[in-house]
Amino acid sequence: MTRWIGSAMVWIAALLLQPHAFAQEPVAAEPIVQVTADPARVVVGQPVTLRIAVLAPNYMTSPPELPDFQVRNAVTRQLQSVNTTEQRDGVSYAGVQYEYAISPQEPGTYAIADQSVSIKYAAAPPATRELSVVLPRVSFEAFIPDAAAALRPFVSAQKLVAEQQIKRSSDPLRAGDAVTLTVTITAEGTPAMLLPPLQFSAVDGLRLYPAQSQLEDKTQARTDVMTATRIESATYMVERSGTYALPAIEIGWWNVAGGKVERIHLDGLAFTVAATPGMTGERPVGQSGRNWTWAGIRDVLADHWLIVLLAAIIAVGLGLIAPRAIRRASADHRRRRDAYRRSEAFAFHQLRRAIGRRDASRAYFALLDWLPHLKAAPDSTAAAFRAAAGDPVLDAQIGALERTLYGKGGNAAPWSPNEMIRHLTAARRDLRPRARHGRSRGLPPSINPAGTSTPAHDRRRPAR
Repeated sequence: MTRWIGSAMVWIAALLLQPHAFAQEPVAAEPIVQVTADPARVVVGQPVTLRIAVLAPNYMTSPPELPDFQVRNAVTRQLQSVNTTEQRDGVSYAGVQYEYAISPQEPGTYAIADQSVSIKYAAAPPATRELSVVLPRVSFEAFIPDAAAALRPFVSAQKLVAEQQIKRSSDPLRAGDAVTLTVTITAEGTPAMLLPPLQFSAVDGLRLYPAQSQLEDKTQARTDVMTATRIESATYMVERSGTYALPAIEIGWWNVAGGKVERIHLDGLAFTVAATPGMTGERPVGQSGRNWTWAGIRDVLADHWLIVLLAAIIAVGLGLIAPRAIRRASADHRRRRDAYRRSEAFAFHQLRRAIGRRDASRAYFALLDWLPHLKAAPDSTAAAFRAAAGDPVLDAQIGALERTLYGKGGNAAPWSPNEMIRHLTAARRDLRPRARHGRSRGLPPSINPAGTSTPAHDRRRPAR
């Protein structure tokens, strides 16, 4: 018994002298992802800054893959990204901090959830490890101030100005001329698509033709301050002479810096349309100035009876043969039109038209509609087309177009419509013959079966 107690005491003493015997193995450092949204409560239309810090032990072998952070009823645009390093518990971390501006369009609660980021880093150099980290959930609230509840539509900005310009097709104006009114709205701190659209009022005696709105956002590279521009215009066609007045324009908006509602007033514009020389009264454009009476019509028929008779004969003949010819021509026209609209040429024309209008969304979807007609690759996708074209400039332009639509790519160069049209035309010229040459154009082998042909000199009789 004494011997057993002594052995136990020796064993306990050995453990006390070696405390590291119970120490656990060191835990490998893991990547760290932090997400914040600032401020937590914001006025509708104003940006919330979403910051995502991605840190990895040692260093990253490639940039992390982030989602696009598109939020329903909100406009998302990527801001700057900054490389960062720091020490945590004796471990060196390297990573990137990304920033996004999210501008809510309606009041309510918004959340960033169920998103993940893919990280590749040197866990134990040179060994590389890839890990997918779920982003922490963050939320923020958008509201409309009580003092601005009556604004329809509601628009907020740090600064907002508007100006109008009128352009006449001729001076002086006469019936048939045109007057174009252009209103330019410029704001800071809100996207162009959130600026209020204008409704131009109709005026008796003027025919109204509104134009499509023009939207443009510009961001300063150093400060990330965004300036938005919205251009609205309408053309008034003059139908008759007289004095006209275009209504004044009122724009109400919420001044975020001043915390109050402000209004912009654009005065109404008046102009005079001179009477057309030789006209005795005011008539709408296209109305004849001659007053027809039964006596006048009878005199014309009596003076030109031969012409009237020939016209009647021709009219009867046309009435007999024209319906069938018209139906045939109409059916032929519809067939040609439908065939053209299903053709690759029409799809490419629509693509060039969308790019020429600098509409990124229409240009991208027109590209996807055109690719199945081109048949440049078995898979009619943008990625397959870029691979088949093999044009670095075109590849960069399509990538820039996708970044413009989906907010990826950081501070990469924007897409250039002129450059894209030029390289798309070259790729089309190179890829279309390839699709046609894929089909064999040679004569079928059965025309000259193998082994049955006889040399010409075997069939020719020898010369004597």
